[in-house]
Amino acid sequence: MSKPIAAVARRNIHIALEELNFVWSEDHLKYFRLMWGAGCSVKKIAEYFKRDPDEVLLLAIDQARDGKIQQRPYGLLSETENLKNSN
Repeated sequence: MSKPIAAVARRNIHIALEELNFVWSEDHLKYFRLMWGAGCSVKKIAEYFKRDPDEVLLLAIDQARDGKIQQRPYGLLSETENLKNSN
């Protein structure tokens, strides 16, 4: 007799990004927004918070969707990093 499909499916799942930390304190959110507004890159923000850059990237997406941060002309890079890459 075969096992129910639901039991088999539970064993063969993938949880995306489960190794990342999605939790941010209110104080860290304030500093993130200040750093973002000041033009810091995702890499620089990740270094400041000692976090994986992917965690900062996902926070940027979250904060942009909530209207807490604005899109920047140079995107995820800092303005100076963008200038270096264009040369």
